[in-house]
Amino acid sequence: MYTTNGCQARRCAFLLLLWVGACSAASARAAVDAGPYRWFSLPIEVTGLPPRATFVPVTCPVDFGELLRRLSVAGVIDERSLRLYRVLPDGREVEEPVQFEAADQPRLGPRLVPGTVPGVSYLAEFRPEEAPAGLKQTGALSWIAQTGAQGGARFRLQLGVPRGGRAIQVPFPPQNLRVFDEQGRAAPLRSFPRMQIRPQWPLDGALQVFDAHRPVTTYHVGPTPGRVELPGFSIRRPFFYPVNGPDGVGLTEFGKPHDPTGSHAHHYSLWIAHANVAGQDFWSERGGTIAHQQLEQLLDGPVFCRLAQTTRWIAKDADQLRERRQVTVYRAAADFRLVDFELEFTPPRAEAVELGKTTFGFLAVRVAQSMTPFDGGGEILNARGDRNEQQAHLKRAEWLDQSGPIAPASEKPDGPGQKAGRTAADRPAPPRWGGIAVFDHPGNASHPTVWHCRNDGWAGAALNAEGPYAIRPGETLRLRYRLCLHRGNATDARVADQYAALAARPVIRLGTPFAERPASRE
Repeated sequence: MYTTNGCQARRCAFLLLLWVGACSAASARAAVDAGPYRWFSLPIEVTGLPPRATFVPVTCPVDFGELLRRLSVAGVIDERSLRLYRVLPDGREVEEPVQFEAADQPRLGPRLVPGTVPGVSYLAEFRPEEAPAGLKQTGALSWIAQTGAQGGARFRLQLGVPRGGRAIQVPFPPQNLRVFDEQGRAAPLRSFPRMQIRPQWPLDGALQVFDAHRPVTTYHVGPTPGRVELPGFSIRRPFFYPVNGPDGVGLTEFGKPHDPTGSHAHHYSLWIAHANVAGQDFWSERGGTIAHQQLEQLLDGPVFCRLAQTTRWIAKDADQLRERRQVTVYRAAADFRLVDFELEFTPPRAEAVELGKTTFGFLAVRVAQSMTPFDGGGEILNARGDRNEQQAHLKRAEWLDQSGPIAPASEKPDGPGQKAGRTAADRPAPPRWGGIAVFDHPGNASHPTVWHCRNDGWAGAALNAEGPYAIRPGETLRLRYRLCLHRGNATDARVADQYAALAARPVIRLGTPFAERPASRE
């Protein structure tokens, strides 16, 4: 069994099988122009997803070395040659963006191709057809699936083995390979990495997330232990602000409306905290600090970008909890964007850490003031149909959504060249709505979770609403959540369908790889 996409919460069975008809399909398919590669194809079949789903992130492990051994082919797979095609019911194919995340590669050097200048920065290089012993081309393949009436889909992965040039092992994790041709040119990208995190080092403690150069959110990494803080307000934990929906409009707020004293200054837009960790408060501004330790990963790609951070939960000059958080932001669909959180908590010492009973913690969201039931006529809705604080507060549910007005109607106000004024019979167009749904993964402790929610615009998943939870030495508490940033309200955005896709248990079958027939050059 394999957990897809890390912070995605689903399981997929990784099976190798003979896809009936693969060979005949290969012979019928048009030949390819080989160019600098020998081309091969791998059939992929996905089942077990909701019917007619339009946007489901899926991931499966792949071992390119094993595929080449099955083909009796010497060489390496150029990661940048990968192309994924969705096979339509009529046999036509549509190319889809695909992202390969390589597993850590052992160091292959020192070895260089004759003629290479001294003092190069990389670890090793070799001719692709002379792959050294110990080479491991393994990792995870990720893409967005669309399904048919039966909840399945077929794909064809095309991959290239270089005919010449050189393969270079990069000097940074995961120490994977990059291919260069005989003239020294790097293999081009097939799909531009539209999902990006910039800068590579936090500037003023912040990182920006972009989708095709458009801002999605800003991640503030949090305070650093020992750093001198300026007088006045100081940040006590990491958070996201602003958080933009698919329209580019901000959906969250920093701080509580109608709060001149700052009694709820701890409402950090989109954040992770807890009010009772070993008896210490990490929720309010009076308690402990969730300190930035290290950014373990910043990953760009055509399907998603990802950041991984370790933090230290410090109170009374001592670590009370250790955490690793991984956040994956997917490219936007037409009307929504998905964001996955995977949280891992461990004791800092050889003794258990008790998470005490509280309705505050871990994941929480404060929405924009115009989206709240009190100020904007918005609404809270959970998976059980409970609406707003008076019905949904402290109720268990698989998901909870906060939606409301985010912008005026799309029509322009009266102006030059437009109809002047309105008659008494005219009705102004309603404002545009947007929302944020939080999904509690079925594998989480205490699922379905209790939700703390208020009509003034905040909601949070309350893991310990009904009792404590002890994390013992050597154990890890893993929690996974998904956010759906969407247009419209929860019903219009089909939030329930999005949760069904998260809760599904897809099966991904890799078929028998085959060589493609090169095109004739006559």
